[in-house]
Amino acid sequence: MRIHRLTALLLSLLLLFSCALAESTDDKLMATVNGEELRYSAYVTYLTQYQQLLSGAYDETDETQAAYIEDLALTTAIQDMLIEQDMHAKGCYDFDEETENWIQAQGQTAYETALTNVGETLRVELGYSDEEDMSSFALSYAKALGVTAEDYIAVYRKQHAMVNYYTVLLGDNPVTEDAIQSAYETNVAASKERFEGDAAAFETALYSGKEVWYKPEGYRSILQILLPAEGDTDEARLESVQATDERLNAGESFQTLMAEYNTDVAFYDADFLTVGYQVHRDSVVWDEKFVAAAFSERMAQPGCWSDPIVSDAGVHILYYLCDSKSGAIEMTDAIHDALSYTLYQDMCSEALSARLNELSDSAEVVLY
Repeated sequence: MRIHRLTALLLSLLLLFSCALAESTDDKLMATVNGEELRYSAYVTYLTQYQQLLSGAYDETDETQAAYIEDLALTTAIQDMLIEQDMHAKGCYDFDEETENWIQAQGQTAYETALTNVGETLRVELGYSDEEDMSSFALSYAKALGVTAEDYIAVYRKQHAMVNYYTVLLGDNPVTEDAIQSAYETNVAASKERFEGDAAAFETALYSGKEVWYKPEGYRSILQILLPAEGDTDEARLESVQATDERLNAGESFQTLMAEYNTDVAFYDADFLTVGYQVHRDSVVWDEKFVAAAFSERMAQPGCWSDPIVSDAGVHILYYLCDSKSGAIEMTDAIHDALSYTLYQDMCSEALSARLNELSDSAEVVLY
């Protein structure tokens, strides 16, 4: 099992998988694309990727399914070759000296970093001490499989050429401010329809990492003092922090006591002190006692604080900072740039697909 793990990691880190397969296979001719040969050593990279991607989703012993994946890999290889030919024809690989030097440096650095990572992995997996230098072993793997820094440089070169290619297809600045604003408004409208009046759906989406563009009404910004509590019962724990509660009732500032007593690390961030926890009557991400305290009778208006409540973390005293702003999220510079990037990526995909259709219609492809 250890050898399999090692091999998988090495092939991933050094882009070795296709190279290793090419060494052990008759490099037969698969097709010609506009007169250019597509050999098995190039095709097998695509085949391997599809086999790994669909692993477990199809029956490898089923000849019909296997043939479908082989055909899919061959189609993708031919399409990529058509795009590559078009990129060369349009001068996308014609870099100036400064760009070529940058590509060379980036590729060389990536190669050396990969060798270092592989050497360290070898040392750990094979049980060598920290003092053992495994870099020569890592280099031996790379040499045995015919991988050099040029393989990494080629990756950076292609990435840079693709940037040039999209510029050829789309122009220098295809994303307009109107398009960005329209995308923003569309996202806000969709979120509003989904989340307005439904805090549970809003929080479920937000905390599962999904895009949220609209915040429903009813949220409060809540600060807290979290105190470590002593005692075996809730009554004993509350009594152990009574002095803090008494100081609040005597008129001392909640924020002053937060700075003195609070063990909640979230509030060590000064910016978080202006935002606090976002709590709604229908919240599903907070403990019921926490929500009940945040909307208790004592929390009648901003500036009020709650009675102490007990949890497994300690004793909490909550503070009603303010009502949170509802509605559409603000169009910040970061959101503007993210929308612009997403729109550009969509336009690139559409332009590439359209161009590929044109190239495919006029291509001369012979299959062997």
